Amino acid sequence: MLGSFKTRLLIVIIIVTLAGLAMQSNNGSREVVEPVIAYVMKDYQIEKKAATFIHNIRENSSLIPVSGDVAMQLPCEYLELQQKYGWYWDPKEQKQSFYPGLSLKVKKNTLVRPMMAGTVEKISVDDKGRTVLLRHDDQIYTLYSGLKEVLVEENNTVDLDDALGKCDNSLYLEMRSQDGPLNVNYLFE
Repeated sequence: MLGSFKTRLLIVIIIVTLAGLAMQSNNGSREVVEPVIAYVMKDYQIEKKAATFIHNIRENSSLIPVSGDVAMQLPCEYLELQQKYGWYWDPKEQKQSFYPGLSLKVKKNTLVRPMMAGTVEKISVDDKGRTVLLRHDDQIYTLYSGLKEVLVEENNTVDLDDALGKCDNSLYLEMRSQDGPLNVNYLFE
């Protein structure tokens, strides 16, 4: 019943509006609303999450705050977004195809950094270059492919400032969860 995001958002707006009206009134409803708001703020650690969000924005404006205490950054400077995540018309195959990641055109020898802190799960080599797979705390993985040089080793822990490797002319980037690839187009718009 309350599964829809729009429905839950509407309920939150109504509750906030009613709480605001109750706080402005001079009757006993204020005495009921204040402890409830204090409980919700403490129980869901709203103050801590808001403080972390503000700290991340002030600390480094290139970081993109996401949920909780996690911050994301672009993996490198790029010249052009060649292929976005999602469905597209493939002229060679003459049909709709799905692209699970992003292809970025980059300058030769561009340093690639992790989008989020994590652990190097796997390093592999194929005909397109070297690939680094990172595992993050919340079971999200990021894959960086098209590297000509890798500067980390398997099982290394990497932070946002660490370099994973160097690109040739392009970088393939993919973010995955246990349910499959995730859309990261919003980071590159």
